[in-house]
Amino acid sequence: MMETAHPGGSSPRPLPILGGHLALDYANTVDDPLGPARHDHAATYDDLVGWSLRVGVVDDSRARGLLRLAAPDPENAQACLRRAHELRDILNELFGAVADGAPDVTGPWTRLRFFAAEARGAAQLTRTADGTYDWAWPQADDLGVLLHPIASAASDLLVSEDLRRLKRCARCPWLFLDHSRNHSRRWCDMDDCGRAAKIELYVARRAARRARTS
Repeated sequence: MMETAHPGGSSPRPLPILGGHLALDYANTVDDPLGPARHDHAATYDDLVGWSLRVGVVDDSRARGLLRLAAPDPENAQACLRRAHELRDILNELFGAVADGAPDVTGPWTRLRFFAAEARGAAQLTRTADGTYDWAWPQADDLGVLLHPIASAASDLLVSEDLRRLKRCARCPWLFLDHSRNHSRRWCDMDDCGRAAKIELYVARRAARRARTS
């Protein structure tokens, strides 16, 4: 889809982080994907690094190092960005199919498997502060290292109990984990899509009443 200019040339809003899971948050990095204010928050390699810093995939030092590496090597940075966008498309296809109740997601999983295998192959097992273990990707010269935690998290989610909580917003295509008490959450954000949907319903009902009385 082509990028759509924001009304009046205004700057895009800060991207809401609402998915409840790293892989879903990355899948949701295109804001207002079907609307007039569509904006890709991972449109450039610098954007991708900035988003990764914001959600904790990298720290400040690692982010600065990746940007320094990318600056003199735009071809490599662009190649990494293409893979990043491919991964995002896969996540939306895979988890979107799950949220929509598809009986088989073998196709998109086959595509994700290459990213997941690469991530685990590059991972190091590290001991955390609480005495448990976790995966880490310390490669300092790999511009694509940002994708490894996302792909690894996505493969974990696919076989997790949390997958039962996966939903798609009733108004937009964003994905999220429903952790509400009675699992009744319908919107990516009640103050955004939820409010807009209620306004649209009110306008539609009002128009229907006018049509019946005219």
